[in-house]
Amino acid sequence: MNIRSIIDCIPILNKAEPASKAKIVTYGISDKYQKGTYLFRVRDQVNRIYIVVSGVAVLERVNRNNDKRAIFLLSQGDIINEVILEEPVSSINCYALSDIEVVSFSRTQFLEIMEHDFYLTRMVIESMAKKIRKLYHQVENTTKMMKLDMQVASRLWKIARDYGILLEGHTEIPFDISITFLADLVGSNRETISRVIKKMSEDNILSIKNGKCLIYDMDALADIARK
Repeated sequence: MNIRSIIDCIPILNKAEPASKAKIVTYGISDKYQKGTYLFRVRDQVNRIYIVVSGVAVLERVNRNNDKRAIFLLSQGDIINEVILEEPVSSINCYALSDIEVVSFSRTQFLEIMEHDFYLTRMVIESMAKKIRKLYHQVENTTKMMKLDMQVASRLWKIARDYGILLEGHTEIPFDISITFLADLVGSNRETISRVIKKMSEDNILSIKNGKCLIYDMDALADIARK
């Protein structure tokens, strides 16, 4: 997709000032990444800011024990790494959960555009604010205040709500959701998550097979999340 077409489908760019759009066309670079490819890793020097055009990207962190934790799922229109505007060193990993397309700008070029476009600056601030709010919820959900089945149900319900495709009798998540990935999402181990999913499957709430996740009862999933 060319940069002009990308501007049309990304609200944060489409609503920018005309002068900003001209610079976006000049500075923007479109790239595609295959599923599983890392855009950058922790401590990499990252001098470009990325915005998702299509597909789904994951921001993840790995601790000293090499345990992974998927922090955010990002899709069309989401800014991936606005934090590099403060310092061009990555503090998190980013990989393609599905095949993705992104548009990117050099850090200095994007700051130049923001300097003369309050709307774009405000959208970057709002993007950061949304991530902070989600982190607050994640901190709450990973404490003993919320049981594991509630955590899993909550994350799956939100993923299905945000990305799910409504089909006859069920909602399909259009990218791979494995037991391992769910374990990374909630910070647990694969065996425990497998037991939780097995119980939900036996209750005909959902199924996960070969990476394909189907939700049969969104209401029941929501009930588990808030019980």
